[in-house]
Amino acid sequence: MMKHSLLLTLLFITSLSAKALSPNEMLVMVGAVKYYNENCAGLNTAGYHRMNKGLKRFKMDRTPVSVLEQHPLAVSGYQTAEKFGCEGTRQEARKAGFGQYIN
Repeated sequence: MMKHSLLLTLLFITSLSAKALSPNEMLVMVGAVKYYNENCAGLNTAGYHRMNKGLKRFKMDRTPVSVLEQHPLAVSGYQTAEKFGCEGTRQEARKAGFGQYIN
C-alpha cells in the first residue's frame, strides 16, 4: 500500500508531458479521475473527451474503464487521490501536467 502511494506521488511530482503518457501513467490517472469524478466536481465534457483520447492512444479505449480501474495502479491512484482529497488531487494533477483530465 505504502509502495503504491509512493509510486503515485513520484509520478505526480515528476513533470511528464501529456503527449508521452505511458499506459501505466494513464492507469494512475484513470484512478485519480475516477476518485475526482465520484467525490468532487466530476469531469467536464472536455476532460472526459481528453481522457478517452489518451486511452485510445494505447488501445485501452477498447477495455471498459471499469475493467481498467481493477488494475492495481488504477486502484492505487484512486486511494492516493482519496488521501489528497479533492483540492489536493487537483493541485497534484496540475503540478504533474495532468490538469487537463480534471476540472
